[in-house]
Amino acid sequence: MQTPGGSSGIGAETARVMALRGAHVIIGARNMEAANVVKENIQQSISSAKVDVSKLELSSQKSVRAFANRFIERNLPLNVLINNAGVMNCPYKLSEDGIKMQFATNHLGHFLLTNLLLEKMKTTAKESGIEGRIVNLSSVAHIGI
Repeated sequence: MQTPGGSSGIGAETARVMALRGAHVIIGARNMEAANVVKENIQQSISSAKVDVSKLELSSQKSVRAFANRFIERNLPLNVLINNAGVMNCPYKLSEDGIKMQFATNHLGHFLLTNLLLEKMKTTAKESGIEGRIVNLSSVAHIGI
């Protein structure tokens, strides 16, 4: 299982529960320090937990591609992909790819990551006989705007 946005909030809790259920969790995170704290907390509370962290900046297509390549090179199965990270109400800023930061992070990053990992998920499903799942989370934070 891979969870972009697992370094805080609902992503950290999702990573904890998935580890509790026996999943090998890969936390993709922009903030590696926070992600490592989440990893340590999970491993301290769940002795059998398998949790790894890997750098992922969803607003950067280069970072998304590097993350996907690292994941694929590890040759781990991919049963569940949870796209959780997002930004909201950020000041107008362009990503390194020249795309509005909020759109690059919340939409294009998840889209690219999913597409780069989709074949791995299909292969895992074929080999294991268990269908994969892709979960895209969103927010209602925009309602208060």
